[in-house]
Amino acid sequence: PDHAETDVDGTASRDQPFFERRAGGPRLPRRPGLAAALAAESKPNFTGTWTFVQQRSDDLPQKIGGAVGRDYTVGSKKSEQARVWIRTWLEGFKEDPEKRILTIEHTATVFKSGLGDEVNVHYFGREATGSGPAGGKVKVTVAWNGDQIVTEEKEAKGKGRITAVYTLQPGGRALLVNWKLEHGSMDVPLEVRLAFDRVAP
Repeated sequence: PDHAETDVDGTASRDQPFFERRAGGPRLPRRPGLAAALAAESKPNFTGTWTFVQQRSDDLPQKIGGAVGRDYTVGSKKSEQARVWIRTWLEGFKEDPEKRILTIEHTATVFKSGLGDEVNVHYFGREATGSGPAGGKVKVTVAWNGDQIVTEEKEAKGKGRITAVYTLQPGGRALLVNWKLEHGSMDVPLEVRLAFDRVAP
């Protein structure tokens, strides 16, 4: 299900009219987001259904084991419980065939992406709040970096952070996602390269 999101201050977003001045002319109303929409016209569009390609991706078990550690707790610290939960959550990706399908809906103002039945919603031009994988509150953003899209989910309370960089390959049939997870329970960040092919309509 979609993660419900609001502005960081807890209020629902709403358009705020503003004006632009033409040289030698009157101030004219301009619709918010219009400049971003026009700029996005020359950018690639990531909308589509994508299937995971293991052969062109990093070795997930090796990467997960190296960054997250053992699949059992050592002691009773909360950080150990969080670490093992993170490992279980990540391993679900390689074990559940449905989670190998990435769905993206991309417009000039919204970027929705998710594996399986998960949907993460990001809004261009503003920070919003949503629910993280463990149910806690996160601050979410999305922005262009050249022709790449970069999303970030950052714990509202804590140091956890998930960053994903989406790169559409030449021809538009292949997608590369560089995914990075940082968390206080992990000794080092987990960084993986995930390759996807577009599913034919």
